[in-house]
Amino acid sequence: MKYFHLLILFLIIQSCSSGLESKQKFEEYSGPIMEADTVEIIYSDSAKVRVIVSASKQLDFENGDREFPNDIYIEFYEPDGTMSSTLEANSAYYTKETNIYKAEGDVEVIGYIEPRKLNSEELYWEPEKEEIYTETFVRIQSEDQISTGTGLRAKQDFSSYRILKPSGTIYLEEQDSTSKEVNKAPTTPKPTKKITGDTTKKLPAKKIIKRADEPKKDDN
Repeated sequence: MKYFHLLILFLIIQSCSSGLESKQKFEEYSGPIMEADTVEIIYSDSAKVRVIVSASKQLDFENGDREFPNDIYIEFYEPDGTMSSTLEANSAYYTKETNIYKAEGDVEVIGYIEPRKLNSEELYWEPEKEEIYTETFVRIQSEDQISTGTGLRAKQDFSSYRILKPSGTIYLEEQDSTSKEVNKAPTTPKPTKKITGDTTKKLPAKKIIKRADEPKKDDN
């Protein structure tokens, strides 16, 4: 009888161990379900392209979220097809539930309606509200001044903005033609393409490069 009880105990322990191994083996996978290279996402309104999102790599998850681990480049367009602003960052993540993009690492926004440049380490873009915002440090450079602070709310075309906690403003003195271009805000947009017609037509993939004459980023 003693050996019988030991046998029963051994079988129970073995059964529990097998159950744990089975649970670990079939643990739900939470990683990406698809990976794509050189992607382009187009947002349109009334058959007119308003936003083009480009990235060298995209990871798709089962819940509809997307990750752009290498880079992201976004172009914002006016209804007439001219480009109003651009957003560039080292990486980004899109959350489907909230329909919000989060750009991270060396974020730069350049506006052309009102020539100015924004630099930050984190920035959110909300397509439905056509807004960009952050709670982190920001540096904004225009033609005649540099403003800094923490937190920002702005239109996605960067035609207007509000720094939540301003920390200072530096007014730039006029410089002659021999001065360096580093302190100049962008006054001429990158070559734009007028986009009209059927947005279902496949557009050429965006090659994410910078113009040679684009102002250099200030490390500060």
